[in-house]
Amino acid sequence: MCSPDLVTVGPDDDIDKAVDLMRSRALRRLPVTEGGSPVGVVSLGDLAIGRDGSSALADISQAPPNT
Repeated sequence: MCSPDLVTVGPDDDIDKAVDLMRSRALRRLPVTEGGSPVGVVSLGDLAIGRDGSSALADISQAPPNT
């Protein structure tokens, strides 16, 4: 949140919007805001899991199974 031009998405925004913003601005994490307040963060790992669960990044980003 130290960027002069903070970029955010809303909880109801399409995943493609998050992907486009992260790609065009070289972001690894994207704050999710609702009514001007932070409610979450979307990460590259989240997108990898959602888009291609079999990718290496998705595999690394997933929580380890309970043993």
